Amino acid sequence: MTLFYTTRHIFQVKNAIASVLALFLSLQATAVADETKHSYQSCTVITTELLTTAQLYGRGIPLESLIESLPDLTPEGEKKVKSTYSLINKSDLISTYSAINSDYAKCAKKVYSHQGKPAYKTREYGYYYCSGENKLRYEIILAIFLKRTREEVIPQIPTSRQRIAAHYFDVAERDGLEAVFDLMASSLKHCVTQIAPL
Repeated sequence: MTLFYTTRHIFQVKNAIASVLALFLSLQATAVADETKHSYQSCTVITTELLTTAQLYGRGIPLESLIESLPDLTPEGEKKVKSTYSLINKSDLISTYSAINSDYAKCAKKVYSHQGKPAYKTREYGYYYCSGENKLRYEIILAIFLKRTREEVIPQIPTSRQRIAAHYFDVAERDGLEAVFDLMASSLKHCVTQIAPL
């Protein structure tokens, strides 16, 4: 679903977040060196943790207060929280949201290239579905960032998702792109909660 991007626009976005992506890759300290061992679930869990941290930053929660409020936080978890806050401070919240979502799409794409589409009605299929939904929503946000009009973008989106796109345009116009990223993060977490337990 990149029909509403030209090569020049994609290049502009990549340049805009290239340095952020380079910094963000350091957040993947918990990832196994062999990326083929990732699953849709692991890609999603890592992403939701990072997005939640970014959301809390956006709500003005100081780093130390956040760490103190999470007594069961592991040393690795604390490292991820600190790295995310550091990344936001080095760039900005919108760039960090973008980097996290971009990395999620790449992670899911690598899983697909090694494992393909999971069997329907499995938990892994649920995470696969959530990653696809998130990718579409991220592409809508990129289109908004690139100043594409709703008239250009919405007709190119599957009919069942056009209301989401229209809503994202409305939120961006009313509250800004940061609010759209926050909404998108909450939507991903909601998607994950709908996955049936084992």
